[in-house]
Amino acid sequence: MDVHCHVNCAPLIDDAPLVISRAAKAGVTRMLVVGTDVSTSAIAVALAERYADMGVYAAVGIHPHDAKTVPFGIPSELFVLAANPRVVSIGEAGLDYFYLHSPRDAQKSVFKAQLEWAVKVQKPLTLHIRSGNKSSDAMDDAMEMLGSYSCLPPLLFHCYAGGTEYLNDVLSLPAYISIGGPVTWPKSDALREVAKLIPADRLLCETDAPWLTPAPYRGKVNEPAYVRLVYESIAKLRETSAPALANAVAANAARLFRW
Repeated sequence: MDVHCHVNCAPLIDDAPLVISRAAKAGVTRMLVVGTDVSTSAIAVALAERYADMGVYAAVGIHPHDAKTVPFGIPSELFVLAANPRVVSIGEAGLDYFYLHSPRDAQKSVFKAQLEWAVKVQKPLTLHIRSGNKSSDAMDDAMEMLGSYSCLPPLLFHCYAGGTEYLNDVLSLPAYISIGGPVTWPKSDALREVAKLIPADRLLCETDAPWLTPAPYRGKVNEPAYVRLVYESIAKLRETSAPALANAVAANAARLFRW
């Protein structure tokens, strides 16, 4: 199961049928294809409809990188797409102060709009939170914004980057934490520590394909089939078997996304 991938983005979209087929052969029974803007959200929904029998679902939203492209709020097309029964989450929403492809104020505004949307419909919100270099500013801002709501929807901290410093605060929310390929990288000791500490009923696994490819394929294009390497790495850290971990993650994802 891969709870966060971008088969809707280049270069994976060019070979989407083969990518999805390889994932199925690797044992991936569910995959969530996540939108980052109107176009990729529409493609995610189309893939989810076409490959419903292979466990493909969609999330629709505006990535913080693209916040500056929607100065008038959430495009109406996203509300229409979100009504599709194959859409199980809003997002990828949040804050990214590492690259700052969109100004912070624009990111906060679009994040708030999507958060309020998710609160209203009580649909899971997939979060992308990445702080600036050697800083925790995005996590601080995100936690402050989330803390201002008394009735949060279920949250998924995708590709969690808050370290042990924020772990307890995140777990105080109705939140799940997803770990991806970087857990397999040689210098990711801090992330491996987090992977050991996440409660079993809050842990999820992902690829974020085509990015963040796990070892030993780092440097190549990532794809959902490689999520097994994430499971194997985390299972070893937690002193359990990959099948046992996969069963726990499957139960968590089913509870979160109701699929």
